[in-house]
Amino acid sequence: MPGLPSLRALRYFHQAALHQSVSLAAQTLNVTHSAVSHQLRQLEEWLGKPLFLRVHGRIRLTADGERLKVCCSQAFGDIASTCEQIRVRRRNALAVSCAPSFLAQWLIPRISRFYERHADIVLTFQTHVDIDKVRSEQSDVLIVSHDQPALQDIAATLITVDYIGPVCAPAFQHRFNYATDFTTLPLLHADTKLHAWAEWAKKTGARGDFWAGKHFDNLTLAIQAARNGLGIIMTPQILVKKEIRDGTLVAPLGFAEVDRATWMMVKQTRQEEEEITLFRRWLLEEAASGQ
Repeated sequence: MPGLPSLRALRYFHQAALHQSVSLAAQTLNVTHSAVSHQLRQLEEWLGKPLFLRVHGRIRLTADGERLKVCCSQAFGDIASTCEQIRVRRRNALAVSCAPSFLAQWLIPRISRFYERHADIVLTFQTHVDIDKVRSEQSDVLIVSHDQPALQDIAATLITVDYIGPVCAPAFQHRFNYATDFTTLPLLHADTKLHAWAEWAKKTGARGDFWAGKHFDNLTLAIQAARNGLGIIMTPQILVKKEIRDGTLVAPLGFAEVDRATWMMVKQTRQEEEEITLFRRWLLEEAASGQ
């Protein structure tokens, strides 16, 4: 590569610098003492600067040698880490991350259809929405509800526009309409979606105290509470289609479109990998089916 000395010379230098010894570097690299000495001389000639002081048969790094040692340690460490990530990543396997509510309410009930089509792909599920774990390849796929993303290193696929609305057990459905003061109602809240009621009220013009009521750790628990008659929960339509179809939940006011959507995000450099392509295609088909 232009601007780079021999990578072998850099590797030999790095070992000599770590051990402060040509002999120990040669043993570590399983080469001869003269082979290491030759590469060190070539590197110093290429740089035009000495990297070692040679005193009484021993070597000691110069200031330039110390700088290069630090740089090589970081570079070779990054290479080793990246190679290990690539090596251990299982073929025909995907780590899919999303919010717990999306996993429990939407993905898990449908995932058997993916396995029927792609029995050779092993999926593991993670409950986080951390895009940095996609960047570091701790997760392969992230499904998240978000404003339109603008991330240069991340490829984002629109899965569905988000609609939200208040849902409740059938016994509650006649207790409210758009003119109702929602302060009088038993509202439920998911701590992971604290602004959902306010977001909906802004879109629809509904009035009331949208912060009071019972709180739950996540949306899945709040939806179950609503099913059991504890109150009314604001939820994305996509997460309660089955319950509404079964009649265990109702949406008296329907659902309103909001300024965010559900996206599938992957690392830009990996978007054409076969497993990711097949999962993306299946995800889009499931979202479009309306089931």
